[in-house]
Amino acid sequence: MSGIYEAKLKQILDRIICGGLLLFLWPLLLIISGLIKLEDGGRVLFTQYRLGKDRRLFKIYKFRTMKENHDNPQLRAFLGDNRITRIGAVLRKTSLDELPQLINILKGDMAIIGPRPILPEEVDTPKGEFPYENRFSCLPGLCCSVDIKYRAAADRELQFTMDTSYAENIRLSEDIAIALRIVGTVIRGKNVYRDE
Repeated sequence: MSGIYEAKLKQILDRIICGGLLLFLWPLLLIISGLIKLEDGGRVLFTQYRLGKDRRLFKIYKFRTMKENHDNPQLRAFLGDNRITRIGAVLRKTSLDELPQLINILKGDMAIIGPRPILPEEVDTPKGEFPYENRFSCLPGLCCSVDIKYRAAADRELQFTMDTSYAENIRLSEDIAIALRIVGTVIRGKNVYRDE
């Protein structure tokens, strides 16, 4: 069953679920878009190229949570970061900034559960030589096993280790368990930033 699920059913189920979520959540998406626009008049979406399955580049979508044209764009967000907008702080704490990735899932770039997609510059080794190469054997996810407990608090070694373990053992029961446990983590608002 796990092989069939990974090869065929997972992406079909993901697209069905995401299509339903988009139909249900479109009023919320419009409200969030309006609030972002009202705060500073800037772009609603933040886009960035990430590495997907088999290291394929794709453009990820998020609601913008930082001021436009801010200093130090390469610096990861931290607790008390003055680059983060007021609505952006709320979106980050609730993970609502990730909702536009439902579009990535419908496009086939991502899955609901899978390793979080990383920046190309985070992998500086040729294909096949990265110690955690197996994390690229499946679609990256909107949520991952790291989010169950650590969210942004995990360092890259821990994240990549957990990502690889997930990619090598994809099962429907595990995806359901991860999704349910992540809901609790998000509700508690823990580990939104790495330095918490």
